[in-house]
Amino acid sequence: MAGGRSRPGDEADDEEEVASFRAVAETLQQPDLDRVQTLLGRLADAGAESRARAELTEVHLALVLETAESLASETVPAEDLFQEGSGALVTLVHGLDPERPPTATELQRQIREVAGRVMGALLREDEEARRQDRRWAADAERLFQAQAELRLRDGHDPSDLELARHLSWNEGRVSQLRRAVAEATSQADDELRDILGELDSD
Repeated sequence: MAGGRSRPGDEADDEEEVASFRAVAETLQQPDLDRVQTLLGRLADAGAESRARAELTEVHLALVLETAESLASETVPAEDLFQEGSGALVTLVHGLDPERPPTATELQRQIREVAGRVMGALLREDEEARRQDRRWAADAERLFQAQAELRLRDGHDPSDLELARHLSWNEGRVSQLRRAVAEATSQADDELRDILGELDSD
């Protein structure tokens, strides 16, 4: 999947943050428009602005959760979408102009729009990653078949150049795919050894 791999500590922090946001959101009802309008009016008060922004964020988490649950898929759970949407909510609320705040209704429209946009981007990223995985798997299958055919025909393991000619690929593509397959196999072997080690220790 696109993007760098998170460190274990980062993943734990993310999970804790999502759990915290979700716990708050699931206790909330849909925002009361009169209350929201009051909070928007307090943005111009320097003494109350910070608290008003915090409350505006909190009372709209239910909208973000609602959107996340409506867009969740088998591969992108609501929790992941909620994390993206809640971040967008914070950014939107903290960017509101205290001198020219939107109406409560307009703010809700903006929240749904930005939450849907960032969640949609995450869903598209996931779909593209899965497309790449399917292409990689298809190429790997063709590579395995070509290796078997050439090994049977020539009596030795084929070189990258021989495979490239057989598949009508460039040599760099063959070399890259063979390395990727070797790395994936090695990682799978390591994971299997770890599992067997845990079984032995039991």
